[in-house]
Amino acid sequence: MIRQIRKFLSEQGADALLITRTDSFLGEYFPPEAENLKKATGFSGSAGMAVITKDQAVLFVDSRYTEQAKIESSFTVFEVPTQTTVSDWLVQHLPDAKILFNPWHRSALWVKYMTEKKIGLYPIEQQDWQRLFPPQTVEPAPAFDYSYAGEETSIKIKRVIQFLAQKDLAAYLFTSPDSVSYLLNRRSLWVADYPVIFERYIVFRDGTYRELKDGDRFSKQDKIGMDLTLTPDAIFRKIAQNAHIIHVPDPIAQIKAIKNKTEQDHIRRACLFESTALCRFLAWVEQNRESVDELDCTTKLRELRRRSPLYRGDSFDTIAAVGPHAALAHYQATEATNVPITSAPLLLVDTGGNYLNGTTDMTRTICTGHPTALIKKRYTQVLKGHIALATTPAKVGDLPARLDQNARQFLRADGVDYGHATGHGIGMYLAVHEAPPTIYEKADTPLLPGMLFSNEPAFYDIKNGFGIRLENMILTRRGSDDNLILENLLWVPFDGRLVNFKDLTDSEKAWLRVYHHEVAVRIFPHLTASEQQVLQPLLDFFA
Repeated sequence: MIRQIRKFLSEQGADALLITRTDSFLGEYFPPEAENLKKATGFSGSAGMAVITKDQAVLFVDSRYTEQAKIESSFTVFEVPTQTTVSDWLVQHLPDAKILFNPWHRSALWVKYMTEKKIGLYPIEQQDWQRLFPPQTVEPAPAFDYSYAGEETSIKIKRVIQFLAQKDLAAYLFTSPDSVSYLLNRRSLWVADYPVIFERYIVFRDGTYRELKDGDRFSKQDKIGMDLTLTPDAIFRKIAQNAHIIHVPDPIAQIKAIKNKTEQDHIRRACLFESTALCRFLAWVEQNRESVDELDCTTKLRELRRRSPLYRGDSFDTIAAVGPHAALAHYQATEATNVPITSAPLLLVDTGGNYLNGTTDMTRTICTGHPTALIKKRYTQVLKGHIALATTPAKVGDLPARLDQNARQFLRADGVDYGHATGHGIGMYLAVHEAPPTIYEKADTPLLPGMLFSNEPAFYDIKNGFGIRLENMILTRRGSDDNLILENLLWVPFDGRLVNFKDLTDSEKAWLRVYHHEVAVRIFPHLTASEQQVLQPLLDFFA
């Protein structure tokens, strides 16, 4: 495809083409026919950007995907921001160049930033883009009313009206499918893993609201709010011709981050079922380890989740990664890469489900062989970090930095770390990756009661061929004196075969005893006698 793109550049009199992994809604998940970055580069990760010139092919990814990108793509790979950034690379290598980009695939704020950097961006016409990446006509699945929301659309619209009055806006354009789906209490099964409706809605100050249409016109006197980090440059430019646009962060992002009581109750039930399914999976692995491979794990997990009448699909493609595959943070097994789970000492399984009553995300690292002393050391450090985050004293309004730092402290004390955030927000039968909140040192959104996020410290060792991640879900609740209670929602055993118990403090051992007692109380009654018998030794490690 590079040859085709370079021919196109010559025809257009251009020097380079930017290709990003996104669609016109600028999200992480979208219809498979929009996988333009993968088509051009071979890279299948969830975030990245490529630059193709007449004599260079460069791929920019974050630290989660550095090694994966080098394996999957023939492009020169740069890790962002440790090695460079896209803007810095363009300034250095393509000064005064004509660089084509799809204005539907980049946000208005990103284009503004790049323009300020004196980077010569030129929007490509949609018909020209489709010459390179022909669209597939796929009929969207119909939307359906979502009855687990706990709040009517009319109440949510009133919140938006109050926001418009505070900001003195005539209207607000919501361009995020998450926000629109949340606002309207509508969902769809069109895209696997992402049960949203792909629509943009505008809400007016008088309380009326409607889907944005191509022919919509606005007055120059109209002050229209929109989040320019979530709005394609093409939409921004069209509306800006006839209205006064003000960049305002999407208010629904903040609202939906706080789960209401009904949502919280539903999420707890979804996590109880998910924990049961994962415990059944662990028992199955223990009973069948000699005949199981990575792809079998994905198949089995789906089979177990289908036992719930509320299951509507996985919340992301299961990561079942053995040995060196687990050192790639977002590895996906294929027929070509698939290996038996006993081919290395560790199996990492990161998996989640979409249920009508909630979205789940959980990771366990399982002993499948003879762990080295280094593996046990790192597993213990990650486990200690997981416990440290779960037991961090917090107050309403605290920033997430201390949670993130506490989770990393034992690895950092040994001179190592991991390159991603320690946690991400999780939607209410929406996106499994939701922000806010983000559990990261530099996150600036305060912690509030009702927030749902992951606790997933990790360690990846490319050199020694293993990876470790331990993930639960946490719901914040208000305690006394504005204290925040960090309520754990998932109950699946950790693997005592990988723990150096001499390196645990008494309080850490106590936390693990209580946690595994809760696994026995909450989950074991839902398991068969055989499953209980298989899993009991895992609990006995922490008795």
